[in-house]
Amino acid sequence: MSREKAVRILQATVSNDGGGLTGYICNNYRFIDKSKVQFDFLSYEEHLNFKNEFTEMGAHFYTVPHPTHFFQYLHALQVIKRENHDAAIHFNLSYANIIPIIAAKLAGFSRIIVHSHSTQIDEKRMWVRKIKQYIHLTGKQLIPYLATDYWACSKLAAEWMFPHGILNSGQVVLAHNAIDTNKFKFDREKRRQIRTELGITEDTFCVGHIGRFSYQKNQPFLVDIFYQICQKRPDSCLLLIGGKDNGEDVYQEVLDKLKDYQLENKVRLLGFRHDTSNLLQAMDAFILPSRFEGLSIVAVEVQTAGVPSFFSDAMTKETNLTSNCHFISQRVSANYWAQVILENLPGRRDDNVFEVKKAGYDLNDEVQKIISFYMQLGNKK
Repeated sequence: MSREKAVRILQATVSNDGGGLTGYICNNYRFIDKSKVQFDFLSYEEHLNFKNEFTEMGAHFYTVPHPTHFFQYLHALQVIKRENHDAAIHFNLSYANIIPIIAAKLAGFSRIIVHSHSTQIDEKRMWVRKIKQYIHLTGKQLIPYLATDYWACSKLAAEWMFPHGILNSGQVVLAHNAIDTNKFKFDREKRRQIRTELGITEDTFCVGHIGRFSYQKNQPFLVDIFYQICQKRPDSCLLLIGGKDNGEDVYQEVLDKLKDYQLENKVRLLGFRHDTSNLLQAMDAFILPSRFEGLSIVAVEVQTAGVPSFFSDAMTKETNLTSNCHFISQRVSANYWAQVILENLPGRRDDNVFEVKKAGYDLNDEVQKIISFYMQLGNKK
């Protein structure tokens, strides 16, 4: 099949944050066979750091107004639909905000994929969270009348996004948040190199966390846990990796706690990084005390790299891919978390590439399923 005949899928919506939903979409695009399936991208941002790379691969980019400007957004979709030949529009969502889906329906898209990536509303402000929950509950009931295809990263994420009728119909496609497993193989020499670059001695116990600063990721509680770890093991350091876009309040709360605990010299705030596969090599334990998750890509990466992983029990048990994965209740103290972490450190570090591949989270394998799903949509267009 020539590139001109490839099934084109319009992905909504990407941004410059590099992780989360955008990271998932970009990972798939880099691995997908572009002679069979080609992506186009919607964004609210004009300048994307991967735009030139993907344009050279044959992708098209469209900057559109935010759906809060509904009629402008609708008009933009109508123009895109009229001028292009996308087989479907694929909405990657964390909650059932149906405004952009309604616009896609009115714009004439005959195949509309709704893809659930979360299990709760990521918003610290209670009143905003309540409003979004109301929107979500309403939208959840209307999705079957708007969408044609239903995807989810986990069973829990499917239950969050879709009503029982859809769940019981067998229509939901489980699309794993798969990764390039070979990229995360444990490398002892790389571990020594990265720790040297970060100024971490061989004997230091290095705790790590990767995630944008947000209500969902719960970094302030992570600082509480790390403080308790330091009380028991003073030779410890913490790597906090992630951007603070739209999470400035959480970031400031973390800074305040670090100052109160006098931990500033033990913590490295590394910001958003593209080299997380290397940084994982330096870690001795990974903590993700999220209030909720769909199915965290980072959780898959960490386990692949063989880092002992400690997750909150709010995360779906589908995250449990290896013997190095531990779930701890959100309702227990930071001191209890610290005890569990220090009592469950293996004596030997190795990667878990085989186990993660066997569980179905290798991107080379998963992308073949995605290609098959997309091509079926192209045939039904």
